[in-house]
Amino acid sequence: MAVAAGTPILRLSTGPLAGKVFEIEGTLRVGRHPFNEVSLADPGVSRYHCWILFRDGAPSVEDLASANGTFVNGERIRVRMALKPGDVIRVGSTEIQVSEEA
Repeated sequence: MAVAAGTPILRLSTGPLAGKVFEIEGTLRVGRHPFNEVSLADPGVSRYHCWILFRDGAPSVEDLASANGTFVNGERIRVRMALKPGDVIRVGSTEIQVSEEA
């Protein structure tokens, strides 16, 4: 995947899609439903679990009232939270690393 310098990306580090990379552009929906941009076959993930947004030059994550919660760096989030390179998002048993591709 060719990614422009400085573009924020998500790298799935655990789960069946480990190693898969997603460029953060606009809105990425994360959940169990197959229509999500990041579809995870994990019973601990809600159909529409969270979304990751890229607005005003910065990524953020927001939980969509998921049953098991969305976690950033081990802390459950309750409101939209800004993301930075090195942050780890956990949904169900899947961990997603936020980074910038050079």
